[in-house]
Amino acid sequence: MAELWGLKIHPMLTEKEERPFTDSDWIFEVKWDGTRALCFYDGGKFKLQNRRLYDTTYRYPDIRVLAKADRAIFDGEVVIMWEGKPSFEKLQEREHLAGVERIARKARELPATYVAFDILYLDGKDLSAKPLTERKKILAETLEETESSVLCDYVEGEGEAFYRICRERGLEGVIAKRKDSRYQIGKRTRTWLKIKALKTIDCVITGVTVGEGNRADTFGALILGVYNTDGELHCVGRVGTGFDQGMVERLHRRMTAIRGEMPFRAMPPLAGEVKFWCRPELVAEVEYLMLTPDVALRAPSFQRLREDKRPEDCVSIRYSTSATSSGRHQNLGISPIRQRFGELLENRHGVKGGHRSAEGAGGRPLRPPELSVSERISPRRGCRRPSWTASSES
Repeated sequence: MAELWGLKIHPMLTEKEERPFTDSDWIFEVKWDGTRALCFYDGGKFKLQNRRLYDTTYRYPDIRVLAKADRAIFDGEVVIMWEGKPSFEKLQEREHLAGVERIARKARELPATYVAFDILYLDGKDLSAKPLTERKKILAETLEETESSVLCDYVEGEGEAFYRICRERGLEGVIAKRKDSRYQIGKRTRTWLKIKALKTIDCVITGVTVGEGNRADTFGALILGVYNTDGELHCVGRVGTGFDQGMVERLHRRMTAIRGEMPFRAMPPLAGEVKFWCRPELVAEVEYLMLTPDVALRAPSFQRLREDKRPEDCVSIRYSTSATSSGRHQNLGISPIRQRFGELLENRHGVKGGHRSAEGAGGRPLRPPELSVSERISPRRGCRRPSWTASSES
């Protein structure tokens, strides 16, 4: 146990891909909006390690991992389901807690699930050089699913159709992996691709924050707002990326000419000092990943000014998002995920209808797929090569 427990392994990473694609040489998984975790399993005990190589097992007393093996290393994601889909914001509520009682209380309120999508090592054997499809088969034979640890399903070939459904369901995106890819420790390669399901929204520019560096004389970010159906302007955050220096200077000149009072009913919580407010006259098209529970844009990027749009056309998005109620959390092992995501997995594992029935043991619904892709093995600086790995690459 000492050898596995002492390992520090960087997980394999994904490259960004702009558009979904269809290719029979690839599989496609849901991009879970969770936190990456390697799972070191030894003699019935396990340890979770995050991307920064920290032991995070204590954060998830509700997760239980079982394997049909003495020793194994899995790769996967810790996920919290909220209102029918993974929620990174809810996961963050658990990530930064201290104290056994507080952690246990939050675990009951927001139970987590470990979604395993790869296996690197099994009972003395290095599996990293094996093709992904073979590792997937070994993973399915090794991991014993529980209500808090499950296998990640996948779809073969049909990446575009899968992406469309994921986007319609408000999921973060899709992970594409080559079937023949090997697991390369700590490397980011084109054999694992992440395809984010981005959306666009038209927002009113309401002000700017103070800039730094080459933006010290202009601004750091645009402060954005949208109207609700009663005509009240609400802040949806800020955007500081997506424009070149020329656009920054042009925007700054135009906004300086329409400086005004704060347009919101109350001062919104903003990261960064406000430089000035302006009258709500300009409209920006912004690309974003999703809305946070307090209805702010996550991962926004400026696209263009909408000269053809009136500010009053920028009407509300989901102000009900921040409402809370009991029973919204779901554990992947016991929630009706198959009912929600069944059609996503119709041809998973290359078998129409899947390699398993629609329900698992005891009638427990199966889960949707997950993220990542594979390749070979190479240590990264600060990452100790396990003694069981090959000493050279081929």
